[in-house]
Amino acid sequence: MKCCKEYFKKNQYFVLFLAVLLIFGIVVGLYLGISHIDILKEEVTYFAENISNRTYNYLFFHFFVFVIGILTSFFAIGIPFLCTLIFYEGMSIGFLLGIFSLTYGLIGFVFACIFILITKVFYLICLLFLFSKCLRIARKMIGKYIYKTDPSIIVVHLVKGCALCTFLLIIYDALLWGLGSKILPLFNFLIL
Repeated sequence: MKCCKEYFKKNQYFVLFLAVLLIFGIVVGLYLGISHIDILKEEVTYFAENISNRTYNYLFFHFFVFVIGILTSFFAIGIPFLCTLIFYEGMSIGFLLGIFSLTYGLIGFVFACIFILITKVFYLICLLFLFSKCLRIARKMIGKYIYKTDPSIIVVHLVKGCALCTFLLIIYDALLWGLGSKILPLFNFLIL
């Protein structure tokens, strides 16, 4: 707990930037969900009725995104890519909250929160961790070209952290792929 407080105190502007980016994405997603609810109500109902027949295979997409984020951070173009991804995830969360709340009311909001908790929270934590590591990689690589420093030891350490994060996400996605269609229908009673 103490190390978390120190991290947040040391990186308060970075954390604030990511929080604002995520919240802005949630607000945009809520707006999009609310403004298009007439078109989407049937789709939401169909999704809820067939939730046990769905698989949640994000494994290849998340792996691909993480590898691209890590590789492009060496050239500093990975940072805007990861910012866009965090905004998109916020937008996705807001959209889900909006459409389920308007379709099923407060119970739909609770179901959407459970769905997000199961399918997105660990991914978001990994993504934010990856973003902080990739930002440090980009800063070290820029320092290498501008100040002619040798960041190789630090960059290797940062890449190991990124690889560990990617490995944990692969395990999580594999579990979600295998168990998601069994866990999420347990909460289907809320909306059906």
